[in-house]
Amino acid sequence: MQGDIVAAIIALHDSAGIDHPELGVRVRVSRSPSDPAQVLFDPVLHLPFQGRKRLVAGSSKIEYGAGDLVILAAHMPAFVEVIKATGETPYVALEIPFDRHALSALVAEMPARTAMVSDVGPVTVGDVPETVLGPVLRLLQLQSEPAAAAVLAADVRREIYYRLLGSHLGDPIRELLRAESTLTRIDEVTSWMQDHFDQSIRMEDLAARAQMSVGSFHRQFRQITGSTPGAYHKAVRLHEARRQIVEQSGTLAQIASRVGFVSPSQFSRDYKRTFGTAPSHDATAFRT
Repeated sequence: MQGDIVAAIIALHDSAGIDHPELGVRVRVSRSPSDPAQVLFDPVLHLPFQGRKRLVAGSSKIEYGAGDLVILAAHMPAFVEVIKATGETPYVALEIPFDRHALSALVAEMPARTAMVSDVGPVTVGDVPETVLGPVLRLLQLQSEPAAAAVLAADVRREIYYRLLGSHLGDPIRELLRAESTLTRIDEVTSWMQDHFDQSIRMEDLAARAQMSVGSFHRQFRQITGSTPGAYHKAVRLHEARRQIVEQSGTLAQIASRVGFVSPSQFSRDYKRTFGTAPSHDATAFRT
């Protein structure tokens, strides 16, 4: 079954690219190892079926590959590199973003768990449950039936969530959904920062939003995201700027101002430090 899943993901990627909103998934295919690149993750289930990757977030370094399931349970910046991939056997993975409403509804319908994991981190890696493979393959196969995908894809994703919640990986997902959990409160702040990237931030206001003291907020934020609030906010701004550069939605000065940078020269320095190329280089490259 894993071979069928790999073939289906490669076919989707080669025919239509990474994003497949009709299925509610993203597909990742890399045909060679890559240098570390900074990525700003949303909460997502990452299921690799071939090859290996390395993720570095703060002081944590995690490797994963075929047979693993990675739960990224918070908005977080990280460096990611493909460490095992070839043209014949590329790195192949499926990503399913969290649907909080669907997951919360399922938890409410399922029997209560007697024990909860209270110290779950933002990244969890475990063996992918065998019960997940069947619905994953069915979800990918819906690509050939657009009318059926519009009706059935959400139900198949719901089955995947159900299988995960009932497995050994269910507790990290439940922890993310618990309204009083530290992980959830930090995630609410990072979500707010992503939605308000153009605004200045005050540590006191962010701590109040998380219902924590300033000291506790700063400590918990760094533990969960691997970054300080200020560095995280800058990363959000830079990734948004790069998106706007790709879409050619204005001059570099306009984009820098739009995402909250007062100094264009500071924007250029921070952009190059993050992405390895100057914004002017990328603006030219994306126009060609």
